Amino acid sequence: MKYLLHLLLSIVIISFGLSSCISSEEINYLQAIDKQYTLENYRDYRLAPSDMITCALSSSDEELVRTFYSIISNNQNVLRSYTIYEDSTVVFPFFGTIKIAGLTVQEAEVAIQEMMQESVKDVQVKVAVANNFFYIYANEKRGTYRVYKDRLTIYEALSISQQTTETMDLTRVSIVRKNEEGNTIVKTFDLRSQDVIQSEYYYIYPNDVIYFPTNKNSFFNISSFSSFISMLSGPLTFLLYSIIWGI
Repeated sequence: MKYLLHLLLSIVIISFGLSSCISSEEINYLQAIDKQYTLENYRDYRLAPSDMITCALSSSDEELVRTFYSIISNNQNVLRSYTIYEDSTVVFPFFGTIKIAGLTVQEAEVAIQEMMQESVKDVQVKVAVANNFFYIYANEKRGTYRVYKDRLTIYEALSISQQTTETMDLTRVSIVRKNEEGNTIVKTFDLRSQDVIQSEYYYIYPNDVIYFPTNKNSFFNISSFSSFISMLSGPLTFLLYSIIWGI
């Protein structure tokens, strides 16, 4: 009996010790950790090869509009996506080919409209990025989320995804990003530091993949009292059974 009580006490002490393996310094944001990340103003997203765009078209020539939509879709209310090819161009029925990779969405809209107006003077277009999503990759949360506005910050992205920090190594967060030439680059930074604000890591762009490595201490972490009780329920049940039956 005495041995069993000592064993139970040891389990409790060890468990409380393990529950505090992850400190607040490891999971809190906006800490005064001097990383001296270069300040960088928000830059409008520039289209890249493999991006997809939608193009809404309007004109007084209703027959042209109907024909245009009937070719690209059976439903005029559903806009077709156009892929930007590796040579930076996109092809539109009736109107031809135009190079738009490297342009912002607004610049691409002007360029496409000017090309179309060579054939139809009063045509108006509205361009949007179709693959306007960012992606979260972490042990506890993996998913796809829409970049619903310009200047979406990484903190807002975390809020949207409902990602928690308990098991993440915030010192080595990475953003996998495609540049306007279509090349993939990886940016790794310490998300705990307040220097992240207004740095190149602060804003999220279409097609960004945000990767959170696992904190090596998270294996032993007990995030709540209920989980602590759950962890102890097995050993406690066995010990009580042993005491009652005199094993």
